[in-house]
Formats: sequence, structure tokens, C-alpha cells
Amino acid sequence: MNNEILTEIKNNQTIIIARHKNPDPDAIGSEIGLKLAIQAAYPDKKVFAVGSDIPILNWIGKMEHLDQALYKDALIIVVDTANTIRIDDPNNYQAAKKIIKIDHHPDVDDYGDISWVDTTYSSCSEMIFELIDSAPELNLTKEIAEKLYAGIIGDTNRFLYADTNARSLAIAAKLADTGIDLSAIGHKEDGMSLDVARLEAYILENFTLLDSGFAYVLIDKMTLDIFNLRPGEIDNVVPLIGTITDVRTWAVISEKEQDRFRVNLRSKDIAINPVAERFGGGGHPLASGVFLHSHDEVDRLVTAMDELSAQ
Repeated sequence: MNNEILTEIKNNQTIIIARHKNPDPDAIGSEIGLKLAIQAAYPDKKVFAVGSDIPILNWIGKMEHLDQALYKDALIIVVDTANTIRIDDPNNYQAAKKIIKIDHHPDVDDYGDISWVDTTYSSCSEMIFELIDSAPELNLTKEIAEKLYAGIIGDTNRFLYADTNARSLAIAAKLADTGIDLSAIGHKEDGMSLDVARLEAYILENFTLLDSGFAYVLIDKMTLDIFNLRPGEIDNVVPLIGTITDVRTWAVISEKEQDRFRVNLRSKDIAINPVAERFGGGGHPLASGVFLHSHDEVDRLVTAMDELSAQ
């Protein structure tokens, strides 16, 4: 599989790298890491990283905005994105000459002319490391290692999540060998604004814990607006409820627009992605998400999660 991907990279002059909407450090880290590796190996190629701007993650890498015309003869590589509806690409990615999918989520949407999907990886950044490591023409620089390490600790929550394995740690060690500042990267990811800190206090005061071990908090639009969060900052609070010993599964439900609820589902040991898929979402067994469009849907999801957690 790696040879097929590397051949396409070698044979295409214009390469556009995309990732999912509402990106996290792994999405941007794998995207920017791959971009830098290709640029260093092939300085004559045009290589772009596209998607909406997330200022709080600009320290990993900034996005570019392209004219539609560039897509026609381009190779598009989509990283960390399970299904086409989640691709954060303002242009029509289907206009590209060829599409490659590199992802570690369950393969619910089999898209791409070439598809490398492996759910045994705890992050897509690990897959990009493996791709670079397998190619003599691609080199792992300190700058690239910083991006990939940021992605790995983001998706493993600093190696806390259950899908962390020996390979995750081995790759992280190889990235560390480049001389990157592990502490500095960790502090950047762990840091929060005063508004996020206040939101965490609100969540701890207002979440509900059911007898099944399922906990959830619903932050309506009026309340959410009070905290004046920047794009992406709501993701910083998702792990919080899971630090409580009695919590087995949990959800952070935020009403970003009137009657449009973003639901982040998490679990310590029960596969929750079937519930997400039932409501039109998806993701990993222990980390999934879905958008809902009414309070009734929210109530039904809470009931489904409570029943699942009680098993």
C-alpha cells in the first residue's frame, strides 16, 4: 500500500492534502507533517494543506485556500477522515485527478482510488510516520516530528486512551530522537484560555451522572455564547468528565446553533461508535461524534447511551 501511495506522490506535480472538519491536533499534525515531508523531497512540486482556519492550532500549521482550477489536475490526499461528508474542503474534492485516503477510523465510507485504512493505529500521525519511514526519498526532520508528535499525543490524550499500544510509544520515541521539545509541545496542547477554564468549571457543576455510569452535559447556545470560545476550543473540555472515577461513558453536547447539537461521545471501555452511527455519526469505538437537530434526538441519544452503559 505504501508503495502505491509513494508512486502517486512521485508522479503528480500538484498535491493537495485535506482533513476533516472541526480538526484536532492529529488531523492537522498528520496533514502538515505529510505536506512538509513531500515538499522537502520534491521542492519542484506544488503541495498544499487545505481546510478551515483554526487559530488555536496555528502553532501546528496554517491552512491554505485554493482556486477551484488547481484541483482539476491534482492528487488529493485526505488524512484522518472516515467519510466524505466530513472532508473539510471548500472546493469539490471530486474534481481531482486521483484521491488517496489515509485514515485510522473504521472504514464506514470506502472512498478514494487508493485507500489505506488501519484501525490498529491510535492516530493518523503514526501512519504518516510509517509512510515517511518506509520511503528513502522522504526524511523525518525535527519540524515534521513536532507536527506528528502533536498529533499522537492529541489522539491518545497523552497516551491515556485504551488504543495506545507499544507501536504508539515506539513511534513517539523515534520522534523524540529528533530532538523535539516534548515538554513544550505537551504544554501547548494542554494549555487553555481563561474562558475554557471557566467552561470546565461550569461542566463540573452541571453535568449529570446516571446510575449506569453514563455522564453528560448539555450546553445550550445561550450558555455557550457566554464563554466566547474560539473555534476548536470546545474540544479542550471533552476529556474532563472522563477523569471522574465513577464515569464509564460520557458525552459533551453543545448547541453551536439553534437546535443543532454537536455531540462528543467518549468511553473508557465500551464500544460507543454503534450508537453514534445509529444517529448518523461515527468514529472510533471509544471516541465518536454526531450532530443532532432537536432536543428529542438528544433525549433519545442519552437514553441509548444509558442503556448501553448499563449492560
